[in-house]
Amino acid sequence: MKEKQVIASAIKSREAYNAVTDHVQPTDLSEQGWIIWQCIGDYYEADGTARSADSEILAEAVARRVAADKHKSMFRELVANISAMDVSAANVVADLLATKRELAGQALAHALLTGGDTRRLLEEYEGLMAQESFDSEETTEVRQGLSVADLVNTGFSEDNLIEIWPRSLNQRLDGGVKPGHHIVLFARPEMGKTMTVIEMMAGFLSQGLRVLYIGNEDPINDINMRIINRLSGMTKFEVLNAPGKADKAARDNGYDLLIMAALSPGTKREIQELIERHGPEVVVIDQLRNLNMHNDNFVMQLDNAAQTARNFAKRYSCVVVSVTQAGDSASNKAVLDMGDVDYSNTGIPATADLMIGLGATDTNKMRGEIVFSLPKNKISGRHEYFAVLTEPTLSQLISLD
Repeated sequence: MKEKQVIASAIKSREAYNAVTDHVQPTDLSEQGWIIWQCIGDYYEADGTARSADSEILAEAVARRVAADKHKSMFRELVANISAMDVSAANVVADLLATKRELAGQALAHALLTGGDTRRLLEEYEGLMAQESFDSEETTEVRQGLSVADLVNTGFSEDNLIEIWPRSLNQRLDGGVKPGHHIVLFARPEMGKTMTVIEMMAGFLSQGLRVLYIGNEDPINDINMRIINRLSGMTKFEVLNAPGKADKAARDNGYDLLIMAALSPGTKREIQELIERHGPEVVVIDQLRNLNMHNDNFVMQLDNAAQTARNFAKRYSCVVVSVTQAGDSASNKAVLDMGDVDYSNTGIPATADLMIGLGATDTNKMRGEIVFSLPKNKISGRHEYFAVLTEPTLSQLISLD
């Protein structure tokens, strides 16, 4: 830990202090650093409106903690020097949390191998994953005494539900998902991830929802053609022969509401700017593993990307669908579970409200089927699996029940 930078960030920004204080322990700092850290906490607790700490007042508070005059003078000078440091609070917080996550992940992996206290370590790791960064624009919703009728009408009304295709999936979600939900779709290569995403987008567009598709995997023109196939009900060759007819049919089914962005590979800031510019009700990120999250550790990169997607869903009150890969364990397997997520079978699942695994045995493939699994389902609690038929020329899924 870069102690002085972390302390300087906490002095300059209450949000930075709040973002990391639960994860800073006495053993992380020097004796002098821990005294200053405690005084920063006391300062913000005394004044709930303070956005930063006054360095002179803080220096005097620290000085009162020590007895010897020479130590008082040393602490005043130390606080003054740290306060004068030019630091980026956001980047310091991100670096600290990334380091903490990496260490917690290593400890959890070791405990899983040796039979240690995995429960405590898992809670610690999930807590770190839940705290991505700080953002001064974030808001806190506080409620007291909300009537049951208002709760039902605002949070659980069918009018607020967003249908998610195919129909057999929507049935198992009690009629749909709500703004703020994060959906993770995972599968092996060539198992139908893109086809499923296109089926979902066709459903969203049919409901008059604005959809932002962020692609960093396949050529954007290829995806665009497949979406037109689905919306128009025309194969690629039919579209090539009658583009005007395909254009009208696609627009009649919501094509004008689709925004497509090709990123290579894409960053958090780029996605945020697209969301703020276009105001979508649904965001599709295809795929998480390709995003640049500025982390050399691939597992942490994936975990950070998934947490970012979840935060976007909550912050902008939209549905976010994230696409990622399944590992070798999912090969020739119909029913997938959370452990089949490639490289991140703890971090990514922790961010999801709904996980959809796509699998198939050789028999399923011969029948033209994909098997949907719901290993995590906080929406309806139904952890089921079911098969759907595929129509590859139209990128369409057909429910069997």
